[in-house]
Amino acid sequence: MVEMDLPSQMGYDRAAVIFSPEGRIYQVEYASQAVKLGKTTVGIVFKGGVVLAAYSPISTLQLYSKFGKVSKIDEHLGAVACGHRGDSRILIGFLRVQAQINKLTYGEPIDVFVLAKKIADRMQLFTQMGGVRPYGVSILLGGVNKESTLYEITPSGTLSKWKAKTMGRGEKEAQYYLEKNYKDNLNEENAKKLAVAAIEHGEKKFGKFDKKAIELSVAKK
Repeated sequence: MVEMDLPSQMGYDRAAVIFSPEGRIYQVEYASQAVKLGKTTVGIVFKGGVVLAAYSPISTLQLYSKFGKVSKIDEHLGAVACGHRGDSRILIGFLRVQAQINKLTYGEPIDVFVLAKKIADRMQLFTQMGGVRPYGVSILLGGVNKESTLYEITPSGTLSKWKAKTMGRGEKEAQYYLEKNYKDNLNEENAKKLAVAAIEHGEKKFGKFDKKAIELSVAKK
């Protein structure tokens, strides 16, 4: 019997519960890579709300689907996902259920941070359980309670707060554009224009860009 020398990485990337000697969890890194392959998405805070947008072109024969990348969660909340569409569908459903449970239990809209933490906790749980894999998706969750708020939740369960954030294959160029052009207290119209321009800057290097393929939604009080 001939023994084959396998790459040293092979022993550490078969499950999310195994750390490599360098302290890395390869399955989580692979999930994050799936997000980087997705088309560009954007979230922008403006005075009174949050703009959420995603580039989502469809083929000539494909019909429009009600389930897109940008989703309404509650009257004051929205989310945009980047990565595996199947994973995002499950997580969007989870967000909607948690928002309604809070409303029925306490009689008030759920706080944006509370919901962001719930989804972050769920995604983190799947990085330390045997027999499952991390979600291959990142989510921008935006909404309004006392103030306009935007959170990014990654496959590792990391939760971070932003004024403006991009994800996907054009993240580097789109984020750079936001850093140069974002201003505090933007109005809604300028925030929409900024979101479209950021997506264009992120996507134009991948071929023909079609503004009509942008999904855009606004979450406000």
